[in-house]
Formats: sequence, structure tokens, C-alpha cells
Amino acid sequence: MTNDIKTDIVILGAGIAGYAAFKSLSKELKKNNLKKTITLIDQNNYFTFVPLLHEVASGSIEPSHAAVPLKELTYSTPHQYIKATIEKIFPEKNIVQTTVGKISYDYCVVAIGSGVNYFNTKGAKTFSYCVRTLQDAIHLHRSIISKLESCDKEITINVVGGGYTGIEVAGQFSYFANHDLKKLYPNTKIVVNVIQASDKVVPQLPAKAQNKIISQLEKMGVKILFNSKVSEVQEKEITINGKIIPSDFTIWCAGVENIAGHMMDASFCERDRLPVDNFLQHKSYQNLYAIGDIVCGSNQNDTIIYPQIGEAAESQGIYAGKHTICAILKKTIAPFYFKSKGTLMPIGDNYGIIVFPNGWVLSGFFAWWIRRTVYIVFMPGKLRKFKIIVDWTLNLFGFRNMVDIS
Repeated sequence: MTNDIKTDIVILGAGIAGYAAFKSLSKELKKNNLKKTITLIDQNNYFTFVPLLHEVASGSIEPSHAAVPLKELTYSTPHQYIKATIEKIFPEKNIVQTTVGKISYDYCVVAIGSGVNYFNTKGAKTFSYCVRTLQDAIHLHRSIISKLESCDKEITINVVGGGYTGIEVAGQFSYFANHDLKKLYPNTKIVVNVIQASDKVVPQLPAKAQNKIISQLEKMGVKILFNSKVSEVQEKEITINGKIIPSDFTIWCAGVENIAGHMMDASFCERDRLPVDNFLQHKSYQNLYAIGDIVCGSNQNDTIIYPQIGEAAESQGIYAGKHTICAILKKTIAPFYFKSKGTLMPIGDNYGIIVFPNGWVLSGFFAWWIRRTVYIVFMPGKLRKFKIIVDWTLNLFGFRNMVDIS
């Protein structure tokens, strides 16, 4: 247990939103020569780039490619990182209770993300895998490699949920089955199914993009079960629409659980998220910001709630950093406005889909390459970028990570 801490600005959570907020804040503090300190808190000592976790799970990239040590962010700065779990936020007292003590603040940026929604499906939490965290992805990868070494003739992977994550996961494992597996485990077959409750995949995308996704998955041997609802998950099987089918690996990608109520009184929450105004400030406490999956708000003169996607989280984090500095300097800033720059989706290696804001759809190898390039640009540090580029290039001529270190 550490002593109680006083800080100027505390950021709770180091996901995409919290990471972007820290970079924005530290830059603006330095730019304005403000002697304020930031305390970044997360239960892990690294930032996870969640959009790459499905590739970690399939062994397409190394875990280190999707993670950045948080101490690198605070190195040679007046700011600090503390490894701790958030237990309770008391906005009326400007205090955060953590597993290492109380932290009092002047400004608080809440970026604690979300959890997995199992929709009360029997057995789902116990017997299914997911790719929400780096640990989840590594655990899934190790489990599949271990299963391959058991010499089973056929392994069935059922991906529950046909949204962004579900399609990316299915694409990765199908590519793995059609390439590395055939060379290294020629006597084993992997069957990949996508189980989707509705009659569409990634319903947020235009029909043209959906059709391309379906066509590519079918070419890769993925079977999509539309209008199918999972009612129970067991260790080796799942029940869909009353029918039991085999399932060596059930990967749950079906929903997001909002968790604001876990850390704040229900009176401060809305839909188990934090209600904000057009400046991402909590509607009851102007020194409390909410960004990322935890936020419940919309663009000015709009009623559509901000999407729970990485692009929105990053934009909110950057804005919250700038607005906090303006609040300290007592300056005004335009309201936050989110407009997507487009959607980038990989479907296995070497094939991707880009949906531009005007609805134009680009698909194929070039779309996949653009997506990887964008992610490299996002990663911090020239040395890290170089290492990732080298590793990704070498992987084109060899095998993905197939080591079982469980």
C-alpha cells in the first residue's frame, strides 16, 4: 500500500482513449509551459493496441507488437504511471480509490473502457474465449497450439458474433488454417464458423462492404450461420437454436458490457456509462471527463451515441487533453465533434476492406497494406516502428508464431 497521492490530473485507464489523452495532455502542458503533473493509472503496466489482438491470438504477430510499456510514456517527464486497479470514483470529493491507496485530483479523465457482455448465456463466461485483452489473446493462442499438438484430426472454432471483432478473428484463423496449418500440421483440419444472431455481418457497414466480407470469408472456407443464437456453451459443444454442435474453441465476440456502475454510484451513470456534455465533461462535474467506451454522449444537435470503437476513443482522448488545458487556462474551445475517417478491416492476411466516409469501398491486398501502415504510424517510437516493420516483413517469408510455452 502506497501513501495517498495528490496529483493535478489523473487518467484512469491506459487503453486507446487514455493513451491518447496522456499524449495530448503532456504535449499541451509542455507547449503552454504549465507545471502540472499527470498520474496515469492502469492495472497493466502496458498500453494494449486492441485492434491487433486477433493477430496475436492467431500468431500472426508477436504480443510485443500490440503492447507498449507505460513507463516509456512517463520516462524523462514530470508525470508518473501507477499500476493499480480502480475500485471507486468519488467525483464529489475529487478522489479515486485504488488498490494502492487514494488519489486526489483537480481534473480526472475516466477511460476505463468496457467488458465482455455474455448476455447471461449459460456457460459462456466459463467455457468461451475472447480477445478483449492481451492476456486473453495469448491464452487463446497457447490453447490452440497445445490442441494442435494433441494430433486431433479436426478442430472446430466457433466465433460468436459477426461484428468487427468476430469477422477479424474468423478471418485470421481461417487464413492460419489454409496456410501455416497445411504445411506444419497436414493431418489436422480446422473448421471455422461465424455464428451471427442477425441476417447481416458488420451491420454498420454498407451492403457492398458486407457482401465483399461474406464473399471473402466463404472463399476462405468460413461458414456463416445467420439468424443463429447461442443459448448454451459447454467445454466441447454449443447449443444454437436448440441444436447442439461441436466446438473445441468458442470465441465470444458478441457484445460489450458497460461498466461505469462498477466504479461509480448509479446516480452518476446513464446506461452504465458516464453521461457527458458536448465537451466530454460529466454533466454533473465539469472537472471529470469521460472518453472511450465508458462515455455516453453524442455530437451537438444529434442523438446518436458515440460508437464504442478505437477511432472514436482516440479522437476523444486527444480532445479531452486539449480541453483540460483550456479549462486550466480558462480559455474556450469548440465542442467535441466525432466524424469517422473511414473503416479499416483485415480479413486474414493480405486481404482487407476500407470503407470511406462517402461510402466508397476498397478491398484486396492494397486495403490490407494501408491498414497495417496506418497502425505502424500510430505506434510510438521510431525504434518500435522499425522493429515491427522488420518482423512483419520477415513473417511474409516464414511461419507465424507456433511456440507452445504453456
